[in-house]
Amino acid sequence: MQVVLKQREKLLGIPADSATLRKTVRQAYYHFAKYLTDFLRSPRWNEQTVKQLVEVENLHFLQEAVSCGRGVIALTAHWGNWELAGIATSLLGFKVAAIALPYKRPSIARLFTIRRQYQGIRVLLTGGNPKHLLQALRNNEIIAVLGDRLFGEKGIPATFMGRTTFLPRGPATLSIRTGAVMLPGFLKMEGKRFRLFFGPAFNPPKELSEDEKISWLTQAGAEVMERVILSDPAQWLNFTPMWPVETHRSQSVG
Repeated sequence: MQVVLKQREKLLGIPADSATLRKTVRQAYYHFAKYLTDFLRSPRWNEQTVKQLVEVENLHFLQEAVSCGRGVIALTAHWGNWELAGIATSLLGFKVAAIALPYKRPSIARLFTIRRQYQGIRVLLTGGNPKHLLQALRNNEIIAVLGDRLFGEKGIPATFMGRTTFLPRGPATLSIRTGAVMLPGFLKMEGKRFRLFFGPAFNPPKELSEDEKISWLTQAGAEVMERVILSDPAQWLNFTPMWPVETHRSQSVG
């Protein structure tokens, strides 16, 4: 969070003093509790719930991507309530598949899987058979992927929060090699309500090589995720270390 606030200070001029850091960290844990509570209540959601509680912005970007018929890769992050983003999108009538991390405890895995599947989301585990991903795209489904941290893969370097950061290369690689449209989508918590919003599709220059297109897409995704996270850092609920410990110790806040 210190790195994030320093980047926000650099780009937006918002002070990154010690008091702001402590307040933001406390707010992040509050938001995580809210994220989990809302997700556990998600079986109560239906189409009417989405109409009442969710403000949807720029849905036409998603509709245009689906209309291409090659499947969609929706890039999101551990920001806001990414679980409800998929659920709300499914309840809006779209076919959604989510790539999920397999939990070590079977009871926790069942808890999350049941709630996702209850609202029509197909769960695809990381490290699973790639043919399931390809089948989902052939069915013109929306595959929701988290792009702000690695899940056991080597990753690809991108500039993120002002630092060279290794991010997943899977979303960009899948998009380039299958022709699936890749676009960003997020759901922000706003008190008792939510805001679901999408961005335009990423379109790498045609003259680039395959590897260059993958790097271009990864960087474009990193820039969108950064802008969204900086808009409300307390809703970035990624508790996995992103940078070397020495990085944090070498910088003072304020």
